[in-house]
Amino acid sequence: MAVVKRRPLSRRRILEAAVRFVDREGLEALSMRKLGSELGVEAMSLYNHVPNKGALLDGMVEVLLGELEVPPEDEGWERRVREAYRAFRRLAHEHPNVFPLLITRPPETMDGVWLVEEFIRTLRGAGFDPETALYAFRALSSYTSGYAMAELRGFAMEPTGTRAGAGALSPGDFPNINELDAPLREVDHDAEFEFGLDLILAGLKERL
Repeated sequence: MAVVKRRPLSRRRILEAAVRFVDREGLEALSMRKLGSELGVEAMSLYNHVPNKGALLDGMVEVLLGELEVPPEDEGWERRVREAYRAFRRLAHEHPNVFPLLITRPPETMDGVWLVEEFIRTLRGAGFDPETALYAFRALSSYTSGYAMAELRGFAMEPTGTRAGAGALSPGDFPNINELDAPLREVDHDAEFEFGLDLILAGLKERL
C-alpha cells in the first residue's frame, strides 16, 4: 500500500493555515491547539516554527501585507499610493476576520516593515520631506483602515438615525438629511472611499 507523504511543517505553512482558519472561524476561535488540529499535528510542534501566539499573529499580518500589489515605480508616486491603499481596502473585504490585526498589530516582521519603507521612499522620491512623508503614511493608513472597518461593521458613512432612510425623519427638523434620502439609501462605498483618497492626495500635492 502506498504511503502518503505528509507535507512538512514550515513557518509559512502555519501562517497561511492560520489565516484560512480565521477567515472561516473568526479570530476569537484561534488557538494553537485548534491550529494544530487544522494542520493534522500536535500543537507543541507549532512552537518549533512560531515561538508563541503573538508571533503567530504578527506572521498573519505579514501574510496579508504580502498580498498587497503595488504598481511599479514608473507609474508615478500618486498612482502607486492610490493603488496601494485601494489594495489595502480590498484586504478588508477578502479577509474580514483577519483585517483587524493590521490595525491592532503594527508590522513587526521584515516583510511588513519593508512596505512602510517602500511607501516612505516613494514619497521622498517625489520630493516630500521626511516628516511630511511620515504624516502622509499615517493619514492614509488611518483613513483607509477606518473606512474599511466601518464597511465591515455595516455603517460606513451612515449618519445616526438614517438607517431607515431620511424619509423616516421630519423634513422640518432635518431638511438637509431629507435632501440626501436617495444617496443614504444606496450608499456607493467605492465612490465615497475614492472621494476621501482624492482629498488627501490633493492636499499632499499642494505641499510639493
